[in-house]
This record gives sequence, structure tokens and C-alpha cells, in this order.
Amino acid sequence: MSCSEHGRFAAGSQFVTHTMGRVLEKFGLESSPINTRGYETLLSLVRNTGGDSFDLYCGLFMYNKSVMEQIERLDMAFEALKKELFRRLQYEVCRRQLYGNYMNISEETETKVLLEYSY
Repeated sequence: MSCSEHGRFAAGSQFVTHTMGRVLEKFGLESSPINTRGYETLLSLVRNTGGDSFDLYCGLFMYNKSVMEQIERLDMAFEALKKELFRRLQYEVCRRQLYGNYMNISEETETKVLLEYSY
């Protein structure tokens, strides 16, 4: 592996790692009495990335040529997950209209889902 390839891969993986850690930190991820191993891993990520300076994160952003693509891919992945969840919720809203409100979906949520995620 060439030095430039190594640098590209290292910068890319570090940027994604730091971005996810900082997102989870801003989300307010906190320990709970029922943490799973996966959740503990996420808490560890927040501790590890939160301890680094914002200048380091900014440097990963400023000097990584593929960072804009990574941000776009992260955004697209999150949007795809939201759409998948809301499609499922839309199905449940329609099911509620036919069979009753077993999920206790509010009318406000029902209206939003039907309007925003109708295809």
C-alpha cells in the first residue's frame, strides 16, 4: 500500500469514527442501568472522540479530499433508514385505520406520516 493510499484510508476511517462519536455526543448518549455490549461500545466511542480536540476533527475535515462524499453518504444512509422506518410506520397507520390503534399512534404522527411519506 502506498503512503497516499494509507493516508486516504486512515483519514477516511478517522473522519467517520470522529463524526459518529461527535453525533452521538451531541445526541446526548448516556450510560443506563441496562447497557448492552454494543451500547457500551458506542459510549466508549463518545468518550474516545470527545476527548480529542475539535481542531483534530476539523483537520480531518479540511484535509481529507473525500470528506464531502463521506458526509453525503452518511446523510443518505440516515435518510434511507428514516424512510424505511416511516414506510413501516405508514403501514401501521393504515393498519390502524383498518383494524384499530394497537400501537397508540397519535393523530398528529399519523397525519405527518401519511402526508410526508406517501409514494
